[in-house]
Amino acid sequence: MEQGYWFKSDQFKITEGEDEETNPGCYGESLAEWLCSKFSELGYEAEVIPEDWGWCVMCHCDEYMLWLGCGSMQTEEVLEVPVNPRDVVWHVFPVLEIPFFKFKSKIKKMMGRLDTVTPLEKFKRELVRLLDKEQTIELCDEP
Repeated sequence: MEQGYWFKSDQFKITEGEDEETNPGCYGESLAEWLCSKFSELGYEAEVIPEDWGWCVMCHCDEYMLWLGCGSMQTEEVLEVPVNPRDVVWHVFPVLEIPFFKFKSKIKKMMGRLDTVTPLEKFKRELVRLLDKEQTIELCDEP
């Protein structure tokens, strides 16, 4: 599993009740919406999906799924809303997944006829470029 990228930014806000669609303390809707917008601009058909662990930005779903997992790291400072955005460590990680119901894709991958490395590497480069380009984002170490 991809470890991803950790960063701080006051650009992404946590709103009261946003974790009602995830688990308590799992924030990141504004981060997911921003990533969705940026990847849509890159030509992906992106959409935001709440998950129990945080927020998913689905970017591609055909022979495989390309998606970004994102959210806030759970710390004592973040569990109490309102939160100072500068106290939040955000996490985003890119994933290429072949779902269990995509049998043809699984067989093609086993036979070496489905390249999953190239699209994932491109996806990672695009994510890193977006994070590096955004002046409000300060990459940091994993907490």
